Amino acid sequence: MRGRTQRLVLRDSGPRRLICVPFAGGSARSFTRLARELGEDWSVVAVQPPPPPGGHGRPPRPGDPEPLALTALAEDYLRVLDGDLRGPGLLLGHSLGAAVAHEMARLRGADWPLDLRVVLSAPPAMGASGGLHELTDHQLLYTARQRGILPELPVSDDFVVRMLLPDFRRDLAVLRDGWHPAPVPASLALLGGTEDEACPPGTLTALAEQVGADSCGLVPGGHLYVVDRAAESAAALRAIDSGQSLLSPEAWRRASRRPA
Repeated sequence: MRGRTQRLVLRDSGPRRLICVPFAGGSARSFTRLARELGEDWSVVAVQPPPPPGGHGRPPRPGDPEPLALTALAEDYLRVLDGDLRGPGLLLGHSLGAAVAHEMARLRGADWPLDLRVVLSAPPAMGASGGLHELTDHQLLYTARQRGILPELPVSDDFVVRMLLPDFRRDLAVLRDGWHPAPVPASLALLGGTEDEACPPGTLTALAEQVGADSCGLVPGGHLYVVDRAAESAAALRAIDSGQSLLSPEAWRRASRRPA
């Protein structure tokens, strides 16, 4: 086990529950604005990924332990969030976090709470991670920016490469053995961004069939809409929780075939 995974309370005010699993390069605090936008009816907790060996921002060295693989990370999160995994509410996993949230539901199996719905938000590509974690630093920086999976920050490329990419690369390595979506014993909803290059609407349509999702929805914005468009993301989550406003997979397919 690398370091210590933590649980962070972002809001403790309401009877409904949102549990957040972060994206590659993200943290528990990535969901702070989303928690604020949800309102007083919600309590929000998020999981803080385990730190890499030697601390954040340090490139891997010979002898460092391997980053946790998908199943091991999901088991770790289940342990840390055990007391939170109850409804009524939602488990939200964004990007890499969507694969981890799906694996958490798979591992818990028939014991998954009926009133805790799983939201797969901007999930990663099905199968392996595409070898992103094997690219050189500058190749990874370019590709991540092209796909919108790394936030634009007012810092130099050198700072990003030295201080941010090591953690981002380790997070991507979680999917080194791939992710293979399938139905799980939980109610699933899918979310995507209208301008998401990494997870376009067509990808959500295919994934909905793979996992047997109940509904699909779009939030304005690119891949990191949960951060950049927190108000719209909160509205979509409230709709999912209330069972309203999102398209069923069948309606989504009809809409995607409709001429422009």
